[in-house]
Amino acid sequence: MPFQQPPELYNEEGKIRTVGFELEFADVDIEESVGIIQELYGGRVEKEHRFKQSVKETSLGDFTVMIDLRLLHEKGYQKVLEKFNINLQDIQWGENNLEYEVESTMENIIRTVIPYEITSPPVPVNKLEELDKLRKSLQEHHATGTKSFPTNAFAIHINPEIPAKDVDTILRYMRAFFLLYPWIFKESKIDMARRVSSFISPFPSKYSEMVVKPSYKPGIDTLIEDYHLYNPDRNRPLDMYPLFAEVRKEKVNSYSDIGKVNARPTFHYRLPNSLINQEDWSLADEWKGWVLIERLASDSKRLEEMSRAYMELSSNTLIGFESKWTKETEKWLS
Repeated sequence: MPFQQPPELYNEEGKIRTVGFELEFADVDIEESVGIIQELYGGRVEKEHRFKQSVKETSLGDFTVMIDLRLLHEKGYQKVLEKFNINLQDIQWGENNLEYEVESTMENIIRTVIPYEITSPPVPVNKLEELDKLRKSLQEHHATGTKSFPTNAFAIHINPEIPAKDVDTILRYMRAFFLLYPWIFKESKIDMARRVSSFISPFPSKYSEMVVKPSYKPGIDTLIEDYHLYNPDRNRPLDMYPLFAEVRKEKVNSYSDIGKVNARPTFHYRLPNSLINQEDWSLADEWKGWVLIERLASDSKRLEEMSRAYMELSSNTLIGFESKWTKETEKWLS
């Protein structure tokens, strides 16, 4: 399946918009993943430590490969041992030092539930087929995804660059997301392990309704404050904090309950499953869900009409709103 193009191809500087992907998977380790990237795109390897490596200066840009667990790639366990003057690097254990053996044991245990992750560089939206080569190669190397094990809450994260960073543009994309979210969630068949995990906790319905309401026209500071009030958490299907940090870094950094946020002019769309071992699946399948949001965000007339229909149904529904709205959404999309 080819990658669909969004209606807004350029950013406010007149440059083609970019998209980054984060792929979570198991059964292909960091060394093998780095080799795959080099084989496809070239580049040179920078090894921070065994749990985090980068492939720099490839034909697409810089990739990062790591195990998605802070305990390992920040080596938090060492800080505890250092208090007792224990340095695992100084203790020989067979052919290796004890640090190597401890980390090998930890990796073998953790990788059954914690994924490896490849973070791509931002790729021009009209060249996304280049990234699908990576998906295909991981598949050929027998990488496994969300449905390979009952506890695999693995995901594909998509980071589309926003066309412009003004509050009106941000708000119309958020509004389009909330309007389409119930339908996309249903159509995406989100895996049960991901539903019960905290990684994509749904937005509070009160907040969704507030944003969808056509009369909601906040300034950027109020938009960020309202978002944080209802969502003091990064684990949402659409994490807005990286974009908010791009436009109001000091404000976002003042929030002590959300951890470190890397500012970037992108949305952080966290909803899709990682079905990387299924031959009939590609990154383009998940990208098309985001393109639906893009199309609605770019159609101001339909966006307002659909928002009013959403609010009307919500005010007249006591039970089962999402199910009813999903059916209404199908009519709008058809």
